[in-house]
Amino acid sequence: MIPVKKLTSLIIEPTNVCNLKCSFCFVTEGMTRKGGFMEFDLFRKIIDDCPDLEHLCMHNWGEPLLNKDLFRMFDYASQSGIPNIVMNTNGTLLDDATIDRIVRGPLTILRFSIDGSPETYKRVRGVELAEIEKNILKVKEARDRLRPALSLGVVFTVEEESQEDVEEYIAYWENIVDHVRLQPKLIQSPRESACPEPFGKDYGKLVALWDGRVIPCCVDYNATLVLGNAWDDKITDLWQRGAIEDLRQAHEAKEFPEVCVNCNECETSKTPKRFFFQQV
Repeated sequence: MIPVKKLTSLIIEPTNVCNLKCSFCFVTEGMTRKGGFMEFDLFRKIIDDCPDLEHLCMHNWGEPLLNKDLFRMFDYASQSGIPNIVMNTNGTLLDDATIDRIVRGPLTILRFSIDGSPETYKRVRGVELAEIEKNILKVKEARDRLRPALSLGVVFTVEEESQEDVEEYIAYWENIVDHVRLQPKLIQSPRESACPEPFGKDYGKLVALWDGRVIPCCVDYNATLVLGNAWDDKITDLWQRGAIEDLRQAHEAKEFPEVCVNCNECETSKTPKRFFFQQV
């Protein structure tokens, strides 16, 4: 029987709307659920219902900086005692005022989604990497001056075609930001083993979508495995009983639901898969 970790982490989706159309992203192609923005009152209820949170990811599908209440959300999460607040951004919306609010706010980690070489980045994301790098350097300058404790990083979604960029990518970006993160691209191919998401890999974690629906995994981009709704349910209860238990039993029996049965990640020697238990 796979042990279940304590729920100490949440992914919150400020929005599933994005200003880019990246080639590998399901927001661009595949997402059929309605687009929208999380209301502050819903965010506040979610945080109040989860007093033991240690880690809050303020991004899922979409560009979080499009949500007008985002900085109120950061402040409320910090005032509620959550020690680690993380956000990934595509970096396109970082004007001077936004940079100042980020650097002076309570975020602990800010990551930029940068995929490989400038050529790969332009192919995947449709914008010039040089413009995003200018924004990153502006953030770094403000961070160094105002709040050195804010950790800056880049994240590279590695594909088979782009894995040759990895070494050069790391060598370049580790001289600019504090950490470099690699993750394999999601693909469709048969799953053969249980996913750690319903049980907790390093810690228990759930995903709250912009409209309040709660799902067990960010890969379920069309919300087919809804555990409940944060408007009506306490997220801590949804981790302990109900639909999540059925999902755990299905994974242990390798009787995967439709969204899980072909959930996989590309094979690359550059980074381990996220949604599989690591073999020891």
